[in-house]
Amino acid sequence: MKRRPLAAAILGLASASNLYAETPTSPSSNELELIVVSGRAEKPLKDVAGSVSVVTHEEIEQLQLNDMNQLFQYEPGVEVTGEVGGAQNILVRGMGGDRVLIIKDGMRVNEGYGANGQNDIIGRGFIEVDTLKQVEVAKGAASSLYGSDALAGIVVFTTKDASDHLEDGEQLGGSIKTGYNGITNQTHVSPTLALRTDNFEQLLHTTFRDGEEQQNYDETQEPFKIESKSILYKAKYNLAGEDFVSLSIDHWNQETVGDSADGLLYYFRGLADYGYNIVTEQSVSDKETLAYQLRYHSETPTAIYDQVNISLYNSKSEQEDGQYGQLDINAPMFGVVEIRDMWETSLYRQDTIGLLSNASKTLNETHTLGYGLDMEQTESERTVHQYREVEGTSTLDSTTEKFPENEVARAGLFINDEMSFANGQLTVTPGIRYDWYEMDPNDALKTDGTPFATIEESNISFNLGTLYKINPKLSVFAQYGQGFKVPAYDLAYIEHYLQPTSSYIYEVLPADDLSPETSDTFELGLRGHLGPVAFSAAAFYTEYDDFLETTLINSETIYGDDGSFSHVFEQYQYQNIESVTIKGIEASANWYLSPSIELFANASYQRGENDTTGEYLTSISPLSGVVGASYTNAKLSSQVLVRWADRMEKVNDGATEAAGYGTVDWTLAYQVMDSMSVNLAVNNLMNKYYVPYLNVAGWDEGSNLSVNSAPGRTFSASLRYDF
Repeated sequence: MKRRPLAAAILGLASASNLYAETPTSPSSNELELIVVSGRAEKPLKDVAGSVSVVTHEEIEQLQLNDMNQLFQYEPGVEVTGEVGGAQNILVRGMGGDRVLIIKDGMRVNEGYGANGQNDIIGRGFIEVDTLKQVEVAKGAASSLYGSDALAGIVVFTTKDASDHLEDGEQLGGSIKTGYNGITNQTHVSPTLALRTDNFEQLLHTTFRDGEEQQNYDETQEPFKIESKSILYKAKYNLAGEDFVSLSIDHWNQETVGDSADGLLYYFRGLADYGYNIVTEQSVSDKETLAYQLRYHSETPTAIYDQVNISLYNSKSEQEDGQYGQLDINAPMFGVVEIRDMWETSLYRQDTIGLLSNASKTLNETHTLGYGLDMEQTESERTVHQYREVEGTSTLDSTTEKFPENEVARAGLFINDEMSFANGQLTVTPGIRYDWYEMDPNDALKTDGTPFATIEESNISFNLGTLYKINPKLSVFAQYGQGFKVPAYDLAYIEHYLQPTSSYIYEVLPADDLSPETSDTFELGLRGHLGPVAFSAAAFYTEYDDFLETTLINSETIYGDDGSFSHVFEQYQYQNIESVTIKGIEASANWYLSPSIELFANASYQRGENDTTGEYLTSISPLSGVVGASYTNAKLSSQVLVRWADRMEKVNDGATEAAGYGTVDWTLAYQVMDSMSVNLAVNNLMNKYYVPYLNVAGWDEGSNLSVNSAPGRTFSASLRYDF
């Protein structure tokens, strides 16, 4: 895969993990190796330290990536849990959930909820991929950049601007794109309009998608419909020079409708022999996000900065899940004969407002200073309303909060210095950030009548990156980074009581005394090129201290008055454990055989364990990677990509392993004319059956894994017309 310019606020402390050869055999090497760091002037990719994966708009189109869970399938060390239409989350080097900070156009993306990054109820994929210009993943602890939650890494989404559709001097431009995605039997259309009038630029991008569930290999998943729409509007007024003010409005909505209500009716699935018959059922999920941002950017030098960015934003995310079921109950042995209608509506809402700022100042030839201030406030709530009715009479009407409605305030002050020594051979980039955090439950009470605690924390995070140019073709880099994460509201405040079966009841208790999680990442890498071969390799070691996980604190077997078994009752609570460690290696190489032909490969190895118990972390993937070849000429380009994974044997006692696999994907892009292009893709070309390990991580040994197998052979295509 190709890598292209990186453009996000990484503040000089991160760089891309792939380097392209500076030879005539690398067709676009001159333009590919420049990046923009914290809005400063472009600099060569090979001159900064750290590991970053980049996915560009061109790759999204050529590889036919139509959903967030597909974005990183060719990127080493980055994975997405969840399926299209469901809750999704991003894992970076084996760590996910809200321990990875996700930023979109400078704004925080909503937090997830439910299962700490795997099998979530609320995911973080409220994103339309067709609006994206590029995606960048800075790997490793990086709280000195963005503060709390950057424990394992940062994912930065950048959307398109009007200038991406307008050539110099053009006043009107845009495109219309339509296509089909076989993975979800989805059709989509994306019209875009860009307008430039004197100093004023505007962009209007819309996308409409209509599809179905993502099926497994045997196509046994419950069917449901997926509809989504996205509207992105950007207005930019250019002031003198490179200065501008801009306004953006970003709205995304997705609705799924299915004929199954498992969350509501799971308890009754096996009771037909006792007279409990399910007559009808339905589920509806509605996800929505709306963000406003006002931004000021200046490159007019002053005494305190050469460049400055200031933005105000408001981002709102909601997910409402509704389920309905009707039971025809004929169970006289239990004294129940009735038609029962049941409803359950769950609402998740998060609202964030923020002020973000960063600036840079070149002090002299060897020092460039970066600094900034962030202030944000987030309100979150999670309610569940249950309603039961028999013959028009209500038998249950109850609303509960899974955690109290709360307010989180964050403030951070950061500074970093990019220092150059030995005539530019050695670059050192230290950075430090102070963060303050307060979580207020608004005087809410626990079920026992005692108040939830207000949690207030502060933290100082440090980062140090170094890069040494051994010669013009070879560089070595090293980086140390710290991360921290204050316990989230859903871990500290959750109160949850559930009876999933007739013989099992569990309860999750709140925990007011949790400590912040912290992390330390050490990374050492080598990158360079030898003739037509470019290569990059990095080894990393990350230790997570005071790691939060659910702990069984009580287990009882309950018996009836006659001494017969009734049920098992267990209580859980989130608690800090001493530490977990993840270490691994990532490597990539590109061989430019000619201006038209390229071979490429990458691989990622991870190993993660609980340092106290020695148990393996279930979020760790086996050794995996991509091998491929590409051909490009003036009008046609094509790629063959082999995604592979080794057998996963590093599992805990009683847990399932997963077989290794290799699957072939093929893409073809053709420029029909200057203004029209066609992209085709075939995923799993050989129609191979395989089960990605993360789909079944932690499952019991002997489980039927086929339900979570990957789809068989699928075809995707898109047609784009630019004007």
